[in-house]
Amino acid sequence: MTTQTRSFNHSDLRTLLDMFLVAVGVFTGGLVALLTLWLWFDYQADPARSLLAMGITVVAGIIPDWLSSLIYAEVQTMGLPLTAGQTSAFWYMARSGGIVAYLLLWLSTVWGLTLSTKITDGVVPAPIAYGLHEFLSIGAVLFTVVHAVVLLGDEYIQFNLWHLTVPFIAPYEPLWTGLGVIGLYMTVILTGSFYVRKRIGQKLWRKMHYLAFAGYALALLHGLMAGTDSATDGFRLMYLGTGFIVLFLTYFRLFTLKVKNK
Repeated sequence: MTTQTRSFNHSDLRTLLDMFLVAVGVFTGGLVALLTLWLWFDYQADPARSLLAMGITVVAGIIPDWLSSLIYAEVQTMGLPLTAGQTSAFWYMARSGGIVAYLLLWLSTVWGLTLSTKITDGVVPAPIAYGLHEFLSIGAVLFTVVHAVVLLGDEYIQFNLWHLTVPFIAPYEPLWTGLGVIGLYMTVILTGSFYVRKRIGQKLWRKMHYLAFAGYALALLHGLMAGTDSATDGFRLMYLGTGFIVLFLTYFRLFTLKVKNK
């Protein structure tokens, strides 16, 4: 009885601690978002006298001249500030977000296959292993959303909200962009399944993860066919190399299942 009471109390404290950390995270994120929004509107009202401009001036006076020159050159290349009509900054940020999102989705897929083949058993504790899988999936979704939303600010390509949410109607590479949208929806569904796993059952939850292969394949096709960076040898090699690793691990997983069922 004493042991059960101690276990119950420990569980309650752990739950309260988790809730507290989540609350702190939400509160801190809200403050950062509000501060960022306020700085942005303050800059829009009077760029020369804004707090952001004064802060940049102070920082510019501290950093070395060589670093200041390097940053200035990069700013000129990207076409900053963001209020300029022909800025390329949104396009650069969208491309960066898309590449990071793809790599996170690839890592999530690879880690999921690693877990299913039980390679990590006895090496990585189960809670950490599944927690990392969930974290990578959430990261992939967040950076994909950033990749899409930032495109709204690019005046050259002229995306709107419908282009980003309805497949196959985008003005740029409608087929491959549409496949990317569908891949995002699949990834969101799979990421959300982590939070309803107990309700839908472990068996159905595992079956849902077959969508992960389709979602990853669509993301790969989207990056390879619609990504402007995929024309370069380095990025083409990245897409093909990561795709081959997923294909190899999938084959290895099917091979282990075949051996197990014999």
